[in-house]
Amino acid sequence: MFIYHKVRLLQGMIYRRICRIFPAQMNIINKMNIFLDTKYAISHFAEIFASRTYYPGVELFKRPPRGVLDLGACEGFFTLLVESHMRQRFPGAKVEYSLYEANRQLIAKIKDNLRFAGLFDGVHIYCGAVGERSGEADFKICRELHCSGVRPSGRVIGAAKVPYLDVEKNLLADKLSMPELIKVDIEGSEVDFFEHYVDFISKACVVMVEFHQADTSLETWHAMVSKSNLRLHEVTAQSGPTRCEILVNYDNLDRHNSCLPN
Repeated sequence: MFIYHKVRLLQGMIYRRICRIFPAQMNIINKMNIFLDTKYAISHFAEIFASRTYYPGVELFKRPPRGVLDLGACEGFFTLLVESHMRQRFPGAKVEYSLYEANRQLIAKIKDNLRFAGLFDGVHIYCGAVGERSGEADFKICRELHCSGVRPSGRVIGAAKVPYLDVEKNLLADKLSMPELIKVDIEGSEVDFFEHYVDFISKACVVMVEFHQADTSLETWHAMVSKSNLRLHEVTAQSGPTRCEILVNYDNLDRHNSCLPN
C-alpha cells in the first residue's frame, strides 16, 4: 500500500506537468464541462469545487439570485459553481453574472471556461482592479496567477498598472440587476472594497469573502462589515491569517426567499 501510494503521488505530479498538452475534462453536470490545463487550474478547481468554502452560502438561496458578482474571478470557476447549482436546483433560471479580474492573462481563460461550460448569456466580464472607485492600482503578478493582487500573498514575478473599476457605475451603465450574491477574493483589497462600497454591499443578501488579516484586526474587520448590515454566518475555511467568511444580510435574504419585493 505504501509503494502504491507513492506511485500514485508520482503519477499525479507528472500529470500536473503535462496537463497543458493533455488537459483533464471535468463534466460537472450535463453539458457543463471544465478543462483543467495547468497545475494551477487544478488547484483552483479543487479550492472551489472540492471544498465546502462556498457551498453553504449558495445553499442559503431558496430562490435563484437575480445577479451574482464575482470579484477576483481568476478562471471563472466560482461562477460555474453557482451556475451548476442553478441548473440543478432551479432549471431554467436566468441569472446575471458579473466577473471582475485584474490579471489580463486570465481574461481569455475565463471566456474559454464559460464557453466550454455552455454559459453564454447574461455574463459580463470586466478587466480591472476592485477596491477603490477610481485611479490606478500597482497590480502584482504572482507565479501562481490566482494569488496575484494589489496586496498578494504569493511570490511576485511581475507588476502592471491596472485601472480601478467602479462596480456600481458599471452595474448601472450595463443595466444589470443588483447582485444578491457577492464573492470577494481580491487578495487583500477586501478592506478597501468594504470601505468604499458600504451602501452597495448593504443591498446584497449573501457576501462570501476571503479575508486576509494582514494590517486589519478581526475586530476592526467585523466592525466594518456591520456597517453594511451584514452578520457573520459561518467561517468555512481558515489557513493561517486567511479565513473565508459567509456574511449575511438576513433581512434581505428573508425578503428574497419569501418572494417579497425589495
